[in-house]
Amino acid sequence: MQLPNIENLEINKVTDDILKIHQIKPPFRFSCCDGLVILPKKERNSNSIVLDLNIEPYLVKKVNEIYGPVSDYVCSHGHMDHIAHVHQWESLGAKIYAPFPESTYLQNLKNFYRGFGFSKAMDYSIIQKFGEVNGYKKCKRVNSFKPGDLLEFEDFTIETIPFLGHSKSHIGFLLAKERIIHISCLGFDQPNPGADGFGPWYGFDECLIEQYLKDIDLAEEIFLEQADLLTSSHSYIVKNPDSTPFNYIRGKIRKNQTIVDQAILSFIASNKSEITLENLLKFDLFFPKKKMKGFLLEIYNYWESGIISKHLERSKYLK
Repeated sequence: MQLPNIENLEINKVTDDILKIHQIKPPFRFSCCDGLVILPKKERNSNSIVLDLNIEPYLVKKVNEIYGPVSDYVCSHGHMDHIAHVHQWESLGAKIYAPFPESTYLQNLKNFYRGFGFSKAMDYSIIQKFGEVNGYKKCKRVNSFKPGDLLEFEDFTIETIPFLGHSKSHIGFLLAKERIIHISCLGFDQPNPGADGFGPWYGFDECLIEQYLKDIDLAEEIFLEQADLLTSSHSYIVKNPDSTPFNYIRGKIRKNQTIVDQAILSFIASNKSEITLENLLKFDLFFPKKKMKGFLLEIYNYWESGIISKHLERSKYLK
């Protein structure tokens, strides 16, 4: 099968009947994520099934024209880069599935606002602007399931894997017969081998580094023992055996701890100010907040405070 050339999309074969699709230039940082298209196969699925491919509506239409009709769409969790454009798949006839409770974020931005704790730190108008710049529109109906459930579409089975360090209902996908694991947003964000990225995201109250480390171990075990290929929401395709994704994610967590520890030591050495979250935020340890203003500054302050607080709890210099 020759792959079509669609402007602003990168399409790669995972197998002969499963494609990984990436939007090259998203309209905004949190607008899009990579996903999989499961093409029809005799005695398996008669229509295409899409896993977590959140791309702009005009590109959804093009993918559906070439590879559709898409009967079912499965979302991995409720972060903005995974929910903004799912409404377009629904408008073209796909049934939408997502893990509870983040399934409700697809239907109402206020659920997203409350569910991720933004309501404790900022006015809803901030998240309304965030939704607007990312192109968020709500879905009419979403079929909820629990992380860990099996999903069956005709003779195609998806095992959902709870990776709850990233969010309270974040899942990966194991396609056991096809020997593919998709780890979603676990934190492997290298667009190509050797490249660098931000790494794992744990800026919300519900996130726990200890759980994240368990998730990484579980994902690595499943990949090495049950799969031949690994894909994720923001990376290249990895072939077994290769522990690069997991070493990369663990390394980022260690590096983040070092960043916070060094900031703590600088406070201790100066004796000029108290070690507080507010003071640490002024250092721009993870995000260039001094260059931001308006609603983005409030959101990034919230995220960075979540990341820093988790490393403060783990720091040997505050024991």
